[in-house]
Amino acid sequence: MSLPPLVSAPVPKSGAMPLASFPAKGVPTPTDNATSGDVQIRVGGRWIAGHELGRRSGEVLVSHHGHLVWVDNESVRPASS
Repeated sequence: MSLPPLVSAPVPKSGAMPLASFPAKGVPTPTDNATSGDVQIRVGGRWIAGHELGRRSGEVLVSHHGHLVWVDNESVRPASS
């Protein structure tokens, strides 16, 4: 059994999409303060490795295996040497 051919109607173009502004309105921006680099993050009572990327009002932006998360300041400590 063969399927009928697919027919599509032309779609009108809506024009260029506006660029999003950065930062988004009402969203705090990370500070330009120097970051400490490698850190440890407390998750569920355990400390895991991460890399600090920035800070904003009591939070730290951390990368862990490519995942970016904002973590409370109290849950971040410098990596042990």
